[in-house]
Amino acid sequence: MENTQTFDFASYSSFRETVNDLTETLGQIREYAESLGLENTAKSVGDVIDKTADEHFEVAIVGEFKRGKSTLINAILGQEVLPADVLPATATLNRVTYSKDPYVVVEYKNGEKEKVDINRLADYVTKLSFESEKKAETVKEATVYYDTDFCRNHVDIIDTPGLNDDEQMTNVTMSILPEIDAAVFVISANSPFSQFEKEFLENKMLTSDLGRIIFAVNCFGTFSKEDEDRIVETVEKRIGSYVMDKAKKVMGENSREFAVYKRKIGKPKVIGVYAKKALMAKESGDAALLEESNFPRFESVLETMLTKERGSITLQILANKIISSASEIINSIVIHENALIMETDEFMDKYQLAIEEIEDIRTKKREEFVRINNAANKVFEQLQPILDEYWVKIEETAMQVIDEYPMSAEDLKREKLKIVYEKLTQKIKENIENKAQIICEQIQNDINIGLSEEAIRLQSFQDEFFESLNKIQELFSVEPSRRERSSSITDSIIGSVIGTGGIGGLFVGFREAGVKGALLGGVTGLTTWFAASLFLVSVLAGGAFFSAAGICLMAFSGFAGTFAGKFAVDKFLVDERIEKFKSNFKQNVSKQFHEMKINSDFTESVRQQVFNSFTGLKNQIEQETEIILKDTQKTLDNLNEVKQQKKEMSDNEKIRLQGIAENVGGILAETYTLHQALTEILSDEAEEA
Repeated sequence: MENTQTFDFASYSSFRETVNDLTETLGQIREYAESLGLENTAKSVGDVIDKTADEHFEVAIVGEFKRGKSTLINAILGQEVLPADVLPATATLNRVTYSKDPYVVVEYKNGEKEKVDINRLADYVTKLSFESEKKAETVKEATVYYDTDFCRNHVDIIDTPGLNDDEQMTNVTMSILPEIDAAVFVISANSPFSQFEKEFLENKMLTSDLGRIIFAVNCFGTFSKEDEDRIVETVEKRIGSYVMDKAKKVMGENSREFAVYKRKIGKPKVIGVYAKKALMAKESGDAALLEESNFPRFESVLETMLTKERGSITLQILANKIISSASEIINSIVIHENALIMETDEFMDKYQLAIEEIEDIRTKKREEFVRINNAANKVFEQLQPILDEYWVKIEETAMQVIDEYPMSAEDLKREKLKIVYEKLTQKIKENIENKAQIICEQIQNDINIGLSEEAIRLQSFQDEFFESLNKIQELFSVEPSRRERSSSITDSIIGSVIGTGGIGGLFVGFREAGVKGALLGGVTGLTTWFAASLFLVSVLAGGAFFSAAGICLMAFSGFAGTFAGKFAVDKFLVDERIEKFKSNFKQNVSKQFHEMKINSDFTESVRQQVFNSFTGLKNQIEQETEIILKDTQKTLDNLNEVKQQKKEMSDNEKIRLQGIAENVGGILAETYTLHQALTEILSDEAEEA
C-alpha cells in the first residue's frame, strides 16, 4: 500500500480481500506481541481476529405480506430457494446463508434444533397448509444453507413474515431490526403506502434508520417510464415527510439536534424493481430481461451500502486495532533496547518514575469514572420530568381516543356493543403504543446526547493518557552517542512512525461488538473519531435500543387482555347514552392505568438503561487502557529482573528486535494510509447522511 494508493470497497470481492489482508496482518501482529511477552495485546488482537472470522453482513427483507419479499430474495439469490405463493407464505424468520451442501436447520422456540431436507422447508415455515402453519407456530427461526454467489460473499439474507399478517410475527420482525446491517423495505408499485405502511414508517421506524434502508418498489415493468418515475418520486417525498415529522416529535422542532438532523438527513434510497422478472432472467440467463427489471441497479446500491457504507466501519475496526497494537509493540521495543543500554542505577531511577506514572494514569482514570457517574446521574435527573409525566401522557392519549371515537345510538345495541368495545380497545392500544414509542425515542435521544457530550469531554483524558505513555518512553530514551550504529534502523522506523501523527489517539476505535443496532442510534453530529467510537460502544454496551417502544411497551404489554377482563358487555343497557358509555369506559381505563403504574418498573428500567450506557463507556476505557498499561508494566518488570541479574542483550536478540521493529513499522505506515482513506469515506458519509 503506497501513500498514493486509492481504495475501493464498493464491491464484495474488494471488501472481502481487504478484510482478509487486515486479518492476516493482525495475525502477524499477534505473533510479534506474543514473542515480546505482550500477553494482553496479543489476546486483544486474537479476540478481534476471532470476531472477524464469524462476521456476516445481515440484510432483512421486510414489508407487508404479499409485497413480493420472498420473490425478491429468490431474485437476489438467483434461484428459487424460499417458498413463495399467492397467499401469505412466510410464517417464521428464514435466514439464508452460504454452504456448498444445501440443507435447513430449524430452531424451535423451546431451544431444540433439527436438521431437515431443504425440499421440506415449506412444511416448517409457511402458512400454505394447516399442518405447516401449526408447525411454523413452534419454530423460532429456520436457517437455509445454500450454495449461492450472493451468500458466498459473507452476506446473510433474512426473510421476515408480513408486517401486518400477524401481530406476534410483526413483533418478531421488529425485534431483529436493531441487529441487522441493512433492511430492504418492499413496497408494491400497484398500491404504494397502505395505511399500515404509513403508520409503520411514522410510528415504528426510528429517525436514524433511514440511512440503512432501501425501499424497493416492486412490480415495476407494468407501468410507463413516466409513471414509474412519478411513483418513485412520490414514495421518496412521503418517506422524507414521515421521517422529518417523526424527528420533530422526538427531538423537538426547535432543538439543536433537529437542526443538525434536518441538515444532514439523506435522500431515501427508493428503487423500482420487478423481482419476478429478475428471477426469471437470472434463471434463464437473459441479460436483457434482467436489465429491464432494474434489478442490477438495486443490487449495486445494496452492495455499496453494505461494503462501502457499513463495511468501511468493519475495516476501520481492524485498521485501528493494527495501529494501536503495532504502536504498543514499537514502544515496547524502544523501552527494551534503551533500558538495556542504561546503567543499573539509572534504570532503577527511571523504572520507579515509570511505575509512578502508570499509577498516576490509573488514578486519573478513576477520577474520570467518578465524572462519568456524575454525568449519568445528571442525564437521569434531566429525564425525571419525562418519567414523571409518562403515565399521565399515556392516559391522556387513551382518553383522547375515547373522546374522539365515533359512535352512534346503533352502536349501543347489545349485538354491536362487543364489537365497539373490541375496536375501541384496539384503537387505544395502538395509540398508546405509538405514544410510548415517541416518548422512549425522546428518552433515548437524551441519553445519546449525554453520552456524546461525555465522550467528547473524555478527549482530554485521551490526550493525557498518551502524554503519560510518551513520558514513560522518554524516561528510557538515551543519547544517540550511546547507541550502536546498528540501532539506527530502529531509530529511523520510530521516527517515520511518529511522523505520521495522531496514531496514538486511535487506540479506542470502533469496538469489535460491531455496529449492528447502534445504527439505529446514529452517530452523526459527533466531531471526532474518538468521540464517535466511545459513544457508539457505550450505547451498545447498554443493551438494545428502545426498538418498537422497548421498555415502554413492557409497562403495559398485554394491555388489551387485562383491560378486557374489566368489563362485561351486559353492564351497558341499550338505552344508555353515548356520553355515559364513554364516561364509564374512561373510568375503567383510568383505573386500569392506575394499577399498571403501581406495578410498573418503567422508571427503574430507564435508570438501568442510562447507567448501563455510561458503564459501557467506562468499560471501554478500562479495557483499552489496561491492555496498554499492563503490558507496559510487564515489560518494565521483566527488564527490571534482567537488569538486576546484569544480563546483556545478545547480538541475536538485537537483530530479532530490530527485525520486528522494521516489519511493524512498515505495517504501521501501510495501515495508516488505509485508515486515512477510511476516515475520509466515513466522514463524507456522515456529511451526506
